[in-house]
Amino acid sequence: MVTRAYHARVPEEPGVALTMLAPGTTGRVTAVAGEHGESTRLKALGLCAGRHVQVASAGDPLIVRVLGTRVGVAARLAEQVTVVPDASSGC
Repeated sequence: MVTRAYHARVPEEPGVALTMLAPGTTGRVTAVAGEHGESTRLKALGLCAGRHVQVASAGDPLIVRVLGTRVGVAARLAEQVTVVPDASSGC
């Protein structure tokens, strides 16, 4: 007897690049893309799926508050981080 496991497909949440958030905006990281070394470094800095972040300063580097500290991230790397903005942040 052959048994097959079927996994329900979870719809992906819509998100935007971290660089698209305005200063003061918070959001939840849903994905970190990029080459292995780059994504590993971003994750080591605390930018990993499920983590809540706040943009402190836009530009290059982008300054992000994560895990109680501020982290500078090059804009080209911040574009690889997908976030869902919190509904309560902003005006």
